[in-house]
Amino acid sequence: MNYGFYTSPFGKCCIAFTTEGLFGLIFTKTEEEAVKDLHDRFPKTDFTLDAAQAKLLGDQIFKQRKNVRLCPLGTPFQQSVWKALQEIPEGEIRTYAQIADAIGKPKAVRAVGTAIGANPIAYLIPCHRVVRTDGGLGGYRWGLALKQQMLQAERVGI
Repeated sequence: MNYGFYTSPFGKCCIAFTTEGLFGLIFTKTEEEAVKDLHDRFPKTDFTLDAAQAKLLGDQIFKQRKNVRLCPLGTPFQQSVWKALQEIPEGEIRTYAQIADAIGKPKAVRAVGTAIGANPIAYLIPCHRVVRTDGGLGGYRWGLALKQQMLQAERVGI
């Protein structure tokens, strides 16, 4: 698997990819932290730094806003949650309970939250668009300030 770093409008991110598509997009403070995260997520995988291709992908994602093939690895339950997240239009939000309803598991709100927290492709699988039922931001793996920044960029009033 290849990876590289990109400075997005939301800070530095690490992009993990193969010829099949994008497997990871994680926000990071340091490159070392991101590489450790990749090894934790994909323990039996060899990684090759490909800065040029990561820059091209980053430009496609954040500047040109082109669709990129997503290949998130997860359980069938996680996959169903991540698919539901991709159906939330930009500029809109959903609650954890609404996502649970959308996948036909209305009592699985906590499990939905856990699956959202395990999302390997930030921004493109828009876990930042999910909030608590009471209107609170809920959690965000890369910090609530980043979640708020993304929502503001999409002009969501929270």
